Amino acid sequence: MWSPEGRKENARELRRIADKVLRYRQLCDRFASYFQPESDNARQLRQIRGKLEDLRGRALDREKRLAKGVVKIGVVGLEKQGKSAFLSAWLKSEKLLPSEAERCTWSTTVIEPGEAGQFAATVTYYNEADFKARIQSYFDALEPGSVERWQGLNQAEILRLKASFKTREGYDVDDPDRAGRREQTALAELVEISAGLSEIKARLGRAPEKITASSLDALAEQIRPYIALKDTKNGNRPYPGVRAVKIVTVTIPVEGAMPGVELMDLPGIDAPSDKARRDTEEALANEVDVTIFVKDITRPSLVRNEVELLRMAQTADRSISLKDRIFVVLTKVDLFDHADENGNWHWSLAARNFREQGVDRIFPYSKVWVHQGVDTQHPVARQLMDFFSATTPVNGLDKLKDAVERYLSTDVEALDRKVTQAINAEFGEVEALLRGVLVTVKDGLSDREFDRRAEQVFDLHYEHIQSGEDPTGLLPEIRKRMSGFMDFEMSDTQRSARAARADVRIDQIRSDLLARLTPEEAEAKRRQMPSPGLMNETAVEIEMRKQMRERVASRIAGLGEDFRNTARESVERMLHEMFIEATYEGGRMEVLLASGKTLIERIDALGRSGHVSESVVRYQNQEMAKADVAFEVLSRYFARQIVDILDATDPYDREIREREMRGLEQFFGMGIADKAQGSATGAAAAASGVIGSVKAKLGFGEPDGNAAAGAAPAPAPAPAIGGFPTVGAAMPVPRQQAPQAGAAPAGSTKPPQTNPGAAAAPAATANGRDWSKMLSRVRVDVERICDFLEALAKHPRGLQKYHEEAVRTVHDSWLDREGEQSLRRWVRSECARIWPHKFAAIEAEKERARADIEALEELFGGNAPPQKAGA
Repeated sequence: MWSPEGRKENARELRRIADKVLRYRQLCDRFASYFQPESDNARQLRQIRGKLEDLRGRALDREKRLAKGVVKIGVVGLEKQGKSAFLSAWLKSEKLLPSEAERCTWSTTVIEPGEAGQFAATVTYYNEADFKARIQSYFDALEPGSVERWQGLNQAEILRLKASFKTREGYDVDDPDRAGRREQTALAELVEISAGLSEIKARLGRAPEKITASSLDALAEQIRPYIALKDTKNGNRPYPGVRAVKIVTVTIPVEGAMPGVELMDLPGIDAPSDKARRDTEEALANEVDVTIFVKDITRPSLVRNEVELLRMAQTADRSISLKDRIFVVLTKVDLFDHADENGNWHWSLAARNFREQGVDRIFPYSKVWVHQGVDTQHPVARQLMDFFSATTPVNGLDKLKDAVERYLSTDVEALDRKVTQAINAEFGEVEALLRGVLVTVKDGLSDREFDRRAEQVFDLHYEHIQSGEDPTGLLPEIRKRMSGFMDFEMSDTQRSARAARADVRIDQIRSDLLARLTPEEAEAKRRQMPSPGLMNETAVEIEMRKQMRERVASRIAGLGEDFRNTARESVERMLHEMFIEATYEGGRMEVLLASGKTLIERIDALGRSGHVSESVVRYQNQEMAKADVAFEVLSRYFARQIVDILDATDPYDREIREREMRGLEQFFGMGIADKAQGSATGAAAAASGVIGSVKAKLGFGEPDGNAAAGAAPAPAPAPAIGGFPTVGAAMPVPRQQAPQAGAAPAGSTKPPQTNPGAAAAPAATANGRDWSKMLSRVRVDVERICDFLEALAKHPRGLQKYHEEAVRTVHDSWLDREGEQSLRRWVRSECARIWPHKFAAIEAEKERARADIEALEELFGGNAPPQKAGA
């Protein structure tokens, strides 16, 4: 025999199992999320999760019923099948539950056994939200979504709903030939609700109402307005406010009732609204332990709604099969006193249809025979005796009561025990299965596995190559930006910009050097020398050339420094494209650099600090050092070569330097003499060439008289490419030449006529010394050196070449095969700083997996301490 405490104890046991199953299921979900959906681990975990979910559902289905400590018997069926009449017959009171020919019951009624002489009822009302949900189908039938307007339901609102329905469907809702039964019933229900809406709204949310009476019949009269829709005794008028009632709990003496057993009269599920369906479905799912299915044999076949009701009862409690907890009552068996045209009795056909559904507890009965006694002359009376194996006439209700009593006495406790044991056993099997899977799961969640996943994430973000598609990731972005930068850096536009910058510097060099070649400077040099009175032009020229050599050397070194700085600026811009502009998924390599002013300094500091071993930083530093050395060597080399020209006053030395200069010019593929001839510098633009002009001024080649007289010199042979003007060593100061044409006579105040084409005007100091020839020789060499520097700065094989090679070398040091491998190692070691959100998620997932495994092992209750993932 079951007891309320025994049921509650079983409920607590099932709750403990359900809670543990829930934790197992949650851990299965978490473990499955660590693997790819198609992997074996994920598939096994999904299978176990499904078993755990089903097991927990069945445990909770049973726990809800056991926790109440009572047994509830629910009476279900379609409308007008005789459910209320059946219960009244069971309770021996035809008046207790209203039963009419038309739709009658609105509220769910619960009958609790009470003490003798106790006749009471408790009325529970809906709140506004539940009531709106119960009448929603009425509004949706006319205008979907209009239930929100229920509080203003009146005649005008009903007319609006009808107009909306006609607009949508094209015909009136009350057109009997076209409108369906659902829509017509919904309209009728809304009309009745609107009539009593004020009373309904007044009752919604009201506290439960207690009703007491002195007799069963008196109680029946008092509770009728809370159960039935209409007062059939007084003009069939609707009961005001009855639709606000949710449930009526009746407490009366019940003959032979067991303590803790309750009867529930549930509405027919085929009512026009979904109110009845919801009430019945919720009761079956949460409260009903035993179901009594009432079926009118006038329609022996099971209609769709009845089959659906059977399925609803089955799924409401999956812990026990339906046949173990359902009784079928076939009503109105006395209506047919003969078989149909095929020789089948209606009640027999109905019983056979239920057996086909797996139900074997079937009880045909007649309400008339219960109240008036069995009509032994009726042919069905003999059939029922045979059906129940009885020797005396039976009305069917007594047999049902006996079967229910036996069920409550023996089957309920056995079923409770059976369900609890079955769930415990199944839980043990699933737990053992999960233990086995955990071994594989732990291997799949080791540190090596998460390292592999981190490597996959890194590959996706650093360089992800798909067949037939362009690579994606940070490295392709760097390649693309560096390629674009190199195309720009090596363009003619940038070369011209660098050449223009060199022009400015060379013009400064030219103007500074030529400004030093003055007679005053020459005279000052002479005076500074020992025995200045004995110093001739050659000695002064040597000193002037020595001074020019020092200045030219420093200027050439400065030009090389300019190009080195230009290269470093270009490398800085290139690194800016690489470290700052190149990004992927929000990550850039700039985060790996220490703070500093320039990228070159920041990268150099990173390399010196040793933070990155075997990285491309060392290539960067090496190649930049190579570039610095290249410009320095280049500057020093050409400075030495060119400065030596200024020292070459001896004809033999001059010849040697000429060959060296010719070799330099051949290396660059340029003709300095041709360039000088093409430039508009002094008298060279008017003369046949600078070389010839210089020779004439120095007294070599063409006679001085021709030059002085302004006669055109004889054409000089064109110098070879790279040819050096053939001039002798510095000579003793020649005789003073006659003033040139256009010079002002001595003592004249008229300014002399200038000759803009002359290389230098005759210069004489106050003591009468003429330094013009000496200064012209030095000036020609200085001009020639400046022309050479200009060509050196602009020529593709000059400083431009070294600039571009320096930039290209640094570029290649990052992106050649060895550089990319080193770059990959560097970025891989620091990828968590570049994409913190990506790799922090993997680390968090690893820690979470360890915690999940520990939690699962703790649930298993092992004595050994939990192992770390990957241990």
